[in-house]
Amino acid sequence: MGYKHATHFVCLLFLIVNINTQSNIISTQDQVTTYVNQTAKLSCIIKNRNQRHVTWSRIHLINETQKLTYLLYVDLLKYTSLSRYHLTCTVDQDNKEYWNLEIHQVHLSDQGYYSCILAAVQPISKLFHLRVIDNPRYLSLSLDSTFDMQREQMISSLSLIDRSVSTIFLTIILLFTI
Repeated sequence: MGYKHATHFVCLLFLIVNINTQSNIISTQDQVTTYVNQTAKLSCIIKNRNQRHVTWSRIHLINETQKLTYLLYVDLLKYTSLSRYHLTCTVDQDNKEYWNLEIHQVHLSDQGYYSCILAAVQPISKLFHLRVIDNPRYLSLSLDSTFDMQREQMISSLSLIDRSVSTIFLTIILLFTI
């Protein structure tokens, strides 16, 4: 009897704590503008993350109904091989977390949409648009870098598949050694 009541008490306490600390993305900036070869910073500000996972992705719109999503980060784990992408996380005294995606040496091909998603039963997301302004001095460099960007994204996708397969094999090995 006592065990049953203790379980109900713990569930009720968990429910009360979650109601009082609802997670939310409070970033106000939707559009970021930068120049070619500069650093762009997209800031996803989260209040009360409650140990939920934060995901950054690059979104390519194919047409009005289709899109491709490239996973960049889950928390601080990098899923892209692009060395120009960096993620930092800082926490202030009000328990706000700043998940900053930085893109160094920005190319014209970096222009587009990026999303920050807070994992939950009903995920919370924030969409950012990066606008890149060309600098005529760097025009030839930018055209060459478009091909490099596409090649790096293909390698990144293949790397993600390799990581997934490696994770599955590691899980199987761990299950058989326990």
